[in-house]
This record gives sequence, structure tokens and C-alpha cells, in this order.
Amino acid sequence: DPRDVDAAWVNSAALAAAGITRHSTGPFGGRIVRDAAGEPTGLLLERAVELIAPHLPIPPAELLDEALREAQAEAHRLGVTGIHDMEAQGAMAAFERLEGADALRLRVLFHPPVEALPGLVERGVRSGAGSEWLTIGGVKMFLDGSLGSRTAWMLDPYEGSRDRGMAITAEADVRAAMALASAAGIASTVHAIGDAAVRRALDLMGSLDRVAIPHRIEHFQCVHPADLGRAAAAGIVLSMQPAHLLTDVPLVDRHWGPRGRGAYAFRTLLREGSMLVFGSDVPVASIDPREGIFAALERRAEDGTPAGGWRPEEKLLFAEAVRAYTAMPAVAGGVAHRRGTLTPGHDADLVAWEADAAVEHGDGLA
Repeated sequence: DPRDVDAAWVNSAALAAAGITRHSTGPFGGRIVRDAAGEPTGLLLERAVELIAPHLPIPPAELLDEALREAQAEAHRLGVTGIHDMEAQGAMAAFERLEGADALRLRVLFHPPVEALPGLVERGVRSGAGSEWLTIGGVKMFLDGSLGSRTAWMLDPYEGSRDRGMAITAEADVRAAMALASAAGIASTVHAIGDAAVRRALDLMGSLDRVAIPHRIEHFQCVHPADLGRAAAAGIVLSMQPAHLLTDVPLVDRHWGPRGRGAYAFRTLLREGSMLVFGSDVPVASIDPREGIFAALERRAEDGTPAGGWRPEEKLLFAEAVRAYTAMPAVAGGVAHRRGTLTPGHDADLVAWEADAAVEHGDGLA
């Protein structure tokens, strides 16, 4: 997938450059897809994508800087004043260059990849450290893949299949990284989409010591009913992306069937007392927060289907959705004392939208 790198489809020249043959074995957490004769098809899943990564050209810093300036302008155009970013260390360096030029005008909470953890610990970097514009969040780890690639790790097989997806990182490695990070005052930020990955994340994170910012689970997409209240009890932030509803509903029904009742369970999670944070997962979805708010309120695609919304009992009110895009990200970033609400003494980071009449009458808000 060119957007989220859960899968890559490469040609024979790329396979040859990476030395991938019928005798190659995929890395842990990755799979080389093969045809009936055992030959690689060119489809690489999850960590198998890393086999070709060293052979890809590295964009020059100037190009990255230009792209970052354009992305910042686009974020501002859509009313976004701050982001939580989860990319490679090269992105962090680009943000630092932009800040050094006094041109960074997004509040950036940067979650470095787990590969950077030893260096962070050695330098004494802690979550919450940084500047007015660029702050360190939690170290990012992956427990599983995605629904679209059917690599999300499930407790039971996908509908009509014997495949349960895959664990991307060995449990011992995740446990060791979390322990090292926690001891150094660094939060853990864990990607978990399938119900098996979500349960593993909750099991591992529930006993971690608290640090300057909360530990968090990214996506929390398919959740076993027994696990829906566990994050609230442990003080773990749930970072979810409502806009995925606009495209994922057919996949959820097809691949997860009845288990889909635990997907995007916004109302249930709020009722359990969860710290619910909404974002875009850009570039997998648009950075425009209005799309996510629409999805959280309506739970239907732009063509109006399904009528009445998909699992409408999980719909949110306008104020609840907006809070998940504003006040709660400030909580997740440890800055609720000065951002996230229109409060005297807080930073005036805000956007004004023209009120939608349907929303206004439906929720009593202008």
C-alpha cells in the first residue's frame, strides 16, 4: 500500500536488487507472498517491505524541507494548529531544520520510532522534552499490521479463512523496549489494530509506570468486548481515526463479521471513561478534521450508506467529537494546562468554522 506501507508490490528488478528469490525467508513480522510454484509474486507484507527499503533512493533534505513547508500550509488552511507525528527520524530532523529557520508554526508532538530508543536513553531525552513547537512524545512500536492487508493480528481467523494475520514484533522485544523506555521516562505508543494485538498491548502497557505523558494505543480498531474498558482503568490514551470508517466498513463486515461490533466503538469507549483522542492517520486519510467529525457523527460513507449509519448506537455528539480533536490531544501531549480549550491563559490556537445547520439543531451547538 503506497500510503501506509503495510504492503508493497514491486517488480522483478526490485526483487533481484534486494536478492529476494524462491529460497528467501521473510523476516519475523513479514511475509513474502508466493505463487503456486513457490516463486515470489512481488507482493511483500509488513516487515518484508524492509527488505527493499535499503535499495530505495533517499530524498534530499531540500526536497523534504519543501514538502514539510507545503504540508504545514495545507494543515493551516484546514484549521489544524498542531499534530502528533509518527515518522522516521529523518522527519524529526526536518522539523528541527524548520524550527531553526523560525518557520515551524505547528505544535508538533513527535513520536520517534523504537529504533531511536537507545539513543534517546543515552542522551537523557524524556517524553515532554523539547521546545514551544517541537516536543518528544512516546516511542512508537508496532504489534500488528492493517485490516486492508489482512495483517491485523486477530484472536480468531478472518471470516472464511484460517489466517489470523500476524504479530509484527516479538513479545519479548516489545516488553524489553517498553521497560527500557519507562525507566527512562519515555512513554510507549503502540500500533494495535486486531483484537489480539489490542489485547497484547493492554496486557503489556497496563503495568507500566506513568511518565510525563500518557502511554497510548494507536488505532484500537477491533476490540474484544472484554477489553473495551481496560484502557480507561489503566489510564491509557486511545488514539483513533474516525475517517477510516468512510472506507473501512465494507472491509470490517467482510473480514471480521460479528466481531465488527467492537470496531470504532466510540460511544462505548466514552461510556467506559476512556481517554479518546481523534486524528487523521494522514496520508492514509485526509488531514481535514471535518471528515473525521462527519464520520464520528454520522458513521456512514459520503454516499449516505448505510442508511442511518453503521452501528448507529456508537455515534457521538458534535461536542464529543470536537473534544476528541482538541482538548483530549492536549491531555495526550501533557499540555492540557495551556492548550486544547478556549480558556483564559491558554494559547489561542483555534479555528472558526461556519456552523452547519444540521449539526447545530441536532446537538444544540453553534
